[in-house]
Amino acid sequence: SVLEIFTVLIFTIEFIARLWTADLESDVYGGFAGRMRLLMRFDSLIDLASILPFYIDSFVLRNTDVFASQALRMFRLFRMLRIDSRFDFALCLLDDVIIEQRAILGTACFVGSTIWLVASSLYYLVERRNTDMIYCGAAPDYCGDSVDTSLCTFDEFGFVNCTEAGCPPTDDYPEPCYNLFRSIPMASYLTLLNLFGEFPMINNHTPLGMIVG
Repeated sequence: SVLEIFTVLIFTIEFIARLWTADLESDVYGGFAGRMRLLMRFDSLIDLASILPFYIDSFVLRNTDVFASQALRMFRLFRMLRIDSRFDFALCLLDDVIIEQRAILGTACFVGSTIWLVASSLYYLVERRNTDMIYCGAAPDYCGDSVDTSLCTFDEFGFVNCTEAGCPPTDDYPEPCYNLFRSIPMASYLTLLNLFGEFPMINNHTPLGMIVG
């Protein structure tokens, strides 16, 4: 597009001008070796990675269906990593605040993690036998369009058996359906959503589950 050509042209002119005047910034970048040293800097590599794919895709791999021609375009996302010098102060200030308040931030992370673990454990205890929390979204075709999870049963380890609901386990699909709260780690995902103010599947929770939520 015209916009893409224009932005790449601007980046290219800036990149060439910075290399051309590199010795004015520091004597270290004088001569060919110095400019190569500048080229190896992280910000210079980011600039190069943001413009080089355009020229490769436009001239070297032009009119080809090679996968690399399309994959190179993702490197244009590196343009987002370009940070102007006017943000340096803000970034340094943020870094100073984090270092100064690291004790408070560490305590907050510990308290938050503890609450998350406790809530996940409570969720697991009250919802691990709830058939309404059985998920069959990845069930194979032989299970049909919908599975009546009220007919499913749990074993002593919390694994789901939906044979009575027409979705039995097979060698290829040993567990076509499972409980979203089968374990504390699995319960932690929905718990985290609750901690961020969401309450998904509220109608499927047991009364105790609603209290925990």
